[in-house]
Amino acid sequence: MSETDETEIQEDAAWPRDMMARVGRLGRATMEVVVELGRARVPLEDVLNAEVGTIFETDKLCGLPMENFVNEVLFARGETVVVGDQLAVRVTDLVKNENR
Repeated sequence: MSETDETEIQEDAAWPRDMMARVGRLGRATMEVVVELGRARVPLEDVLNAEVGTIFETDKLCGLPMENFVNEVLFARGETVVVGDQLAVRVTDLVKNENR
């Protein structure tokens, strides 16, 4: 190792050592959440010929839970609900992920 590799890295005094304090500090950060209705493989010709009113069928059956991704990682499953005039998802199952 070179001398620079062996030098101690100075800790940032402003960064909390306690995990909950770190979470509290990052808790206001935004993350992309995607709710997936379903997937479909569609020939390019069908995509190019799409117009208003075109329907693309997905692999998801009616009544099955929607998958919720946070930063492209499956986080939860849920059911669609209406809140006012908005479509929303009620979380029904949190997905256990060993890598989180």
